[in-house]
Amino acid sequence: MKLNLFKNFDPRPRLIIAVALAVLISVILPRWLHLATRTLCAWNFGADFFLAVTWWKMIEATPEKIRRYAESEYEGHLAIFMLVIAAACASVLAIGFLLTDKKELSTILLILHVILAIITIVGSWLLVHTMFAVQYAHSYYKYINRNHSEEITAGLDFPNNDSPDYWEFLYYSFVIGMTSQVSDVETRSHEMRRLTLLHSILSFFFNTTILAMSINIIASLI
Repeated sequence: MKLNLFKNFDPRPRLIIAVALAVLISVILPRWLHLATRTLCAWNFGADFFLAVTWWKMIEATPEKIRRYAESEYEGHLAIFMLVIAAACASVLAIGFLLTDKKELSTILLILHVILAIITIVGSWLLVHTMFAVQYAHSYYKYINRNHSEEITAGLDFPNNDSPDYWEFLYYSFVIGMTSQVSDVETRSHEMRRLTLLHSILSFFFNTTILAMSINIIASLI
């Protein structure tokens, strides 16, 4: 039986539960833990929950469902999108604080901190590009709904696919996330080009930061 709470793609219930879960974890964790450690642990629990439920909804969604989701203008959906992206970027930067006192840590604690840093990097990276995939999908079908036509190429032209599902948008988003450039999908609207430009620039700096963090993590183990 599906939870009515997640019967549509409204991100607000997921976000509220994710924040509540993160707060709960931060309260449960012992006070003697470093603030950065508690913060990243809380972030990972909340972000992973949000990511898991989002992927669950994306996997089961048909193009018809995505079109209905796009018709529903949830209050503050753009603010939620920007908030999640900003939080994911901030979580990666917080890793720097996690590893500042690495010389004072025992070997076991250092390894645990490195594992936490890796989990944070992977989770935040997945979350950023998943959120962009959702934004691409909803912008695509919102344009079709607004023009009441199936014949319109709604900003993105997927080869041999006029009714893309979330997998197509995930493909487009993660290619940009990994290469900072578009794939075989053509962008055909100002809105999509602006969103793609923002995504590409963010991906470049995000990947550069991750590379720097990875070097820092490797240096911590030497």
